[in-house]
Parts: sequence; structure tokens; C-alpha cells
Amino acid sequence: MKRTLLSLVVCFCMLSPLASGALVDEFSFLKDLPAFVQYVDVVRNEGDYRKAEELRTGLPGIGLEKEKQTVLDIRAATLLSRLYTEVEPKDLNRSEELLKEAEQLLTALEKNSFFGLILEAEIDSIHYLINPRNLGKGISSNSKINKAYKQHPDQVYARLMKASSLLYAPSIAGGDVNKALQIYLELLRDGVSILSRWDTASLYSNIGVVSMKRGEWSTAKGYLDAAKALYRFDPTLDAYLKEVQAKL
Repeated sequence: MKRTLLSLVVCFCMLSPLASGALVDEFSFLKDLPAFVQYVDVVRNEGDYRKAEELRTGLPGIGLEKEKQTVLDIRAATLLSRLYTEVEPKDLNRSEELLKEAEQLLTALEKNSFFGLILEAEIDSIHYLINPRNLGKGISSNSKINKAYKQHPDQVYARLMKASSLLYAPSIAGGDVNKALQIYLELLRDGVSILSRWDTASLYSNIGVVSMKRGEWSTAKGYLDAAKALYRFDPTLDAYLKEVQAKL
């Protein structure tokens, strides 16, 4: 795995100019909160929505300043909302209830701020996940991601979301797997030391998907396995690994 990672980074450095400016992560305060880290582990490692519901009730009492508390509460709601779209049987009604809670909390954040743009983009993306026919939510999410990336290019999460939009969007809608890979490799080179565990898992997973799209099955397996080692519960990742295994 380390050899594959190093080879990709070396290749990237030879083919692409270095990104300018140090990366920053305004969401980094979340990884320093043991209660939130435990909550993420229950959601992404155990996939236990009942336990997550219980833990979420204690998160508002952490005592953060208002903006950070709002960010935490929205992230907790969106994480659990997404979980309800992944567990079997799915509970899309509860997922939508949590999104409504998150949308109400958004009003406490400054409009078009970095936190506001990123969190609203996340909410819209889950709405679109629940109902892919709701193109307005998909377009809205992509618009906010682009705005956040343009205004805050050194923010880790702006880069992660921009790369993901390039990776999963069809080419007719601006998708570009190679541009996505470039951003992911910039994060791999410059941001690993500041990434949270959950963002590192997403980074590995998405590089794995890029490798699948490029037909690089051994590399794909290495990155998907690395993501799986960080968090066990991920039905989508399991499906990718099954597909990759069939190609090897």
C-alpha cells in the first residue's frame, strides 16, 4: 500500500505543478472532540443508528462557541441522515427529518461563509441521494461546492468536495476523473498530516474509485482496503471491493 501511494505521488509531482499555499482545515476542531469522534465511530465503523441517535443527544452540551456548536450539530445530523440511506432497511423518512433539522440550523451561520457553503452543499447532496430525480438539489450542491472551492481553495474540505463532484458527475455535466485525481493527490501529498480519520477514509476510498474508473484494479483494491481498515461499515465500499475482486 505504501509503495502504491508513493508511486502515485511521485508520478503526480512529475506531471503536475505543485499546489500553492499551505492547506488549512477549519473543520479540524471536530477531531479534537472525543464525544464527536466516538459518534463518528458509531456511525461509520459500527453502522449503529440506534446508538448514534442516543449519542447525538449529548453533543449539544459540549460547550463550544455558537458557530462551532452549530457546525457540530449540522455535521452530526448529516452523518446520521446519510447512515439512514445506507442501513437495511433504509429509513428515508428519518433521513429527511434530520436534513430538515440541519437546514434550520443553517440559518445561524453567516450566508455564503465557508461553513455555510460546505454544509448546505452536504445537505443538498443527501437530498439528491435520497431522490435522484430532484435535479435541483444536485445542481444546488454542485454550485455551492464550486463557490466554496473558488473562494477557499486552500481549505481541505473544499478540495475534497470539489474532487468528488468531478469524480462522480458525468462528463457532460463537467465530470473529469483525471482532474479529480490531481486534487486527491495534492491532498495526499500536502494534507495527510492534518486530515481527520474520516476525511482520510474518504480520500482513500475516492482514489480507489478513480483507479477503478481507470481500470487500475490492483491500485483500486489497495486504496479501498485502506479505507475499509479505517471504518468497517460502508455498504458502497463493500460493493466496490466486490467489483474489484472480480477483476483481479
